[in-house]
Amino acid sequence: MKTIPEGFLADLTALLEIPGVSAWEHGRSDLDRAAEWLRQRLERAGLHARLLTDMPGSAYVYAETDIRPDRLTLLLYGHYDVQPATMADGWTSDPFRPALRDGKIFARGATDQKMNLLLPIFALAEYDLAALPWNIKVFYEGEEEILSPNLDAALLRYKDLLRCDAVFSTDGWQSTANQGDLRLGLRGFCGLEITVKGSTKDLHSGTFGGAAPNPAQALAKALSLLHDANGSIALPGFMDGAASPSEAERQLVREQPFERADWLARAGLEDDAVSPYLAVGERTGLYPTIEINALEAGNYAAGLRTIVPRSASARLSCRLVPGQDPDTVAVLLKDAVDRAIPAHFDRQIAILPGKSRPYRIAREDPFQELAANVLTAVDGRKPCFSYSGGSIPMPGAIASTLGVNTVIFGFGLSDENMHGVDEFCRLTDIERGMAAWRLLLQRAAG
Repeated sequence: MKTIPEGFLADLTALLEIPGVSAWEHGRSDLDRAAEWLRQRLERAGLHARLLTDMPGSAYVYAETDIRPDRLTLLLYGHYDVQPATMADGWTSDPFRPALRDGKIFARGATDQKMNLLLPIFALAEYDLAALPWNIKVFYEGEEEILSPNLDAALLRYKDLLRCDAVFSTDGWQSTANQGDLRLGLRGFCGLEITVKGSTKDLHSGTFGGAAPNPAQALAKALSLLHDANGSIALPGFMDGAASPSEAERQLVREQPFERADWLARAGLEDDAVSPYLAVGERTGLYPTIEINALEAGNYAAGLRTIVPRSASARLSCRLVPGQDPDTVAVLLKDAVDRAIPAHFDRQIAILPGKSRPYRIAREDPFQELAANVLTAVDGRKPCFSYSGGSIPMPGAIASTLGVNTVIFGFGLSDENMHGVDEFCRLTDIERGMAAWRLLLQRAAG
């Protein structure tokens, strides 16, 4: 049964109209409003719901059915915060005034991930909760888009409350409109922010150039040491402990459908920009990276200014694989950049507060198999399996603290501009997601 429940679109619109941007310092009141809205909606669905507010940061929304010891317990995870968005970014319509056009709902958070948050709530509301084969717990957070800096501490504090047999994460996506995609792994994450300082002010490059130290040159030289001429990571110690992909993992990636032309088009790249011999799925899912995300010096947008800039800044991020610890890698990277910057420059090097552990789940995991059976029934074809290059802090943190695995069970699609301009979700995503959650709640894992 692929239908949209009565009231779903109205509730989704109400939730999307609450900005809830965790990266905005002034956004805390909106996050509070979103958390309270979800608490009330979970109560209306028949669960016992409350806000957990005794940790730093935004509230965690917790809810549960009556817990019966003879049943397995599923913990449903999601996040109610969203990425920043303004009309100045180029949106067609106000990102916090949802617009329905051509069967799509355009708004920040539409696919990532407020539509997905509501799917299990509406599915639960359709059932007699006492008759379900599961105990259900819900744990929604409001800091995922800033890499969940308080999640580890929260999981330790609420460890007994969150005890469960498996986690289903609504923070995810599917392969196509009629084929599921179940993640077997996510890469970990850590990052740095670097500022190198020279003079107390910008200097005329004719009067001072060649004599005054140039922080942009110093930073560029330091960053150039992180990779070799072919773009491979050259940082000593970075690969220590990193697990090499097994032949089984590589074979699984090769078996999945991959349209090179489509991938290049989505990336905005010409065909000759990426070697035809590069196994893109393997590189993005099974290997680590160091990426330079941003570089700033001299206020380039101000026009031609022939100066020695007073400072230069960069932001770096690493995607990690099993065997790499984000804390260890962040310190290694910080120390390497620090050593590479000449001593006469002042510098500030800060490890980003958010991090994510690498994560793996076996294809044969019984809850993963349950999800695969559900998606097969809904789509009429088996799902594919993939290793995502992205990072979600929760699965690795949950595995470390609670010792259980996480199934990624979201229903957005990869072309729906998550984190980008004109983010949207399809009405067909909602129909398909509702069908899957209805079926999942009726079935028990082996």
